[in-house]
Amino acid sequence: MKIDYYQKAREAEAEIKSYYIHLHRHPELSGQEHKTQEWILGQLKTWKVECRSCADTGVYAVIKSGKPGHTVALRADMDALPVKEQTGLAWQSENAGVMHACGHDVHMALLLGCIRILQECRDCLHGNIVFLFQPSEEQQGGARRMIEEGAMGDPKPEFIAAFHVWPQRAGSITCMPGPVMAQPDAFGIEIKGKGGHGASPHLCKNPIPAMAALVNAIGNITADAVSAQETAVVNICRIQCGEKYNVVAETGYLEGTIRTYDADVRKKIIHRLEKLTKSISEAWEMEGTYHMSSGYPATVNDKTAAHWAARVLQEKLKGAEILTEGEPAMLGEDFSYFGAQCPSLFLRLGCWKKEETKRYNLHSSCFEIDESILAEGTAAFCVLASEFAEKGFETDEDY
Repeated sequence: MKIDYYQKAREAEAEIKSYYIHLHRHPELSGQEHKTQEWILGQLKTWKVECRSCADTGVYAVIKSGKPGHTVALRADMDALPVKEQTGLAWQSENAGVMHACGHDVHMALLLGCIRILQECRDCLHGNIVFLFQPSEEQQGGARRMIEEGAMGDPKPEFIAAFHVWPQRAGSITCMPGPVMAQPDAFGIEIKGKGGHGASPHLCKNPIPAMAALVNAIGNITADAVSAQETAVVNICRIQCGEKYNVVAETGYLEGTIRTYDADVRKKIIHRLEKLTKSISEAWEMEGTYHMSSGYPATVNDKTAAHWAARVLQEKLKGAEILTEGEPAMLGEDFSYFGAQCPSLFLRLGCWKKEETKRYNLHSSCFEIDESILAEGTAAFCVLASEFAEKGFETDEDY
C-alpha cells in the first residue's frame, strides 16, 4: 500500500508545530544540548522507537522494517546560537541570550515529525531508516563524534540526507548537485618588528607598513592564483597593532578566513599566504609567522542523489516547488563528515515569511520562519526515506 506522506504531514501539522515551538523556546548551545536530548529521547520512547544517546548530547534512532531493502539516514542538527532573540514571537526563547537563529529547531521538528509518521506506517516500510539528532554543529564538530561512536555503522547507511532552512520562497526545496557549503578555514599572521618611540622611526621597525603591504597582496590572491572558473574567498577580518598614538608596537597581527570548495584551490591559497608572509616580512626586515586552523571539509552533494531526489520529490509531492540549481554558499557545515561515509544530499528548504519586512537572514536575532514549511519538510523527509529504503537510487529508465 502506497502512503500519501504529504497528506499525513498535513494531518500532523499542528503536532509538528508543537515540536518546533517547544524546541524554539528551549534552545541550548553547542555541547550543552542535555535537555533537548532528554526531551527528544522521551518522545521517541513514547513512540516505541529504538533509540539511544550518542556523542554526549546527541540522539541516535533507527526504524528497522524487517523487510529487504536499503539503509538510509536522515540528520538534524540540535544546537542554538549565543544570540539574544528579538523576534517577539509568542514562543520566544526562554533561555536568555540563546536563540535558534539558524533553524536547527525546525530541522529537529521535521525529523521528529518524520519519525512519528514513519513509525505509524512501519508495516509499509522496507529496509532500515536511521535518524541522527546531531549536537555541536556550530562549534565542535558533532558529526565526527557521532561517526566515531558508530552512528554510521550497523546498519550502515548507503545514503544520508539533511535539510537546512534557507532564505528563499517558503516551501521550495533545492536539490542541487555539487558544492553546497564551503570549507571554512581560519588563518593568522604575526609580524614582528622592533618597538620604540613614534618620534624616532629610524630606531624602530614598525610592523604597520609591512602589514599594509601584506593586506594589499592578500587581497589579490583570488585574482592571481585562482581560476575565474573556480570560487574562493580570502578575507582579512581583524587587524591589531599598537596601543598608543606615539608608541611603535613590536608586533602586529592579522586574522582572516579562507573559504573554498576544492582541495587543490585551497592548497594554492594556503601556499600563497605562506609565501607572501615570508617574502613581505623579509622585505621589511621583519619576522613573519603564518598559522591556520582547518575548518569542516566542504559539503558537496552527490550528483546521483541530487537528481534522484528531485525526481522523487516532484513525483510524490505534487505541486511542490523543486529547484535543481542554486548558488553554493561560503558558509561551513559539518554534515560533510557524513558525506565522506556515503553519498549525501544537503537540501535547502525555503523559509521566507510572506511579509517582506519579516525576512531576515540566518543568525539574525530577528530570524523567523513561515510555519507552513513544517509540513512540507516533514513530507519530503518521509518520501526520501521511504523511497530510498525500498528501492535505492533508481535509474532514469525506472521513471
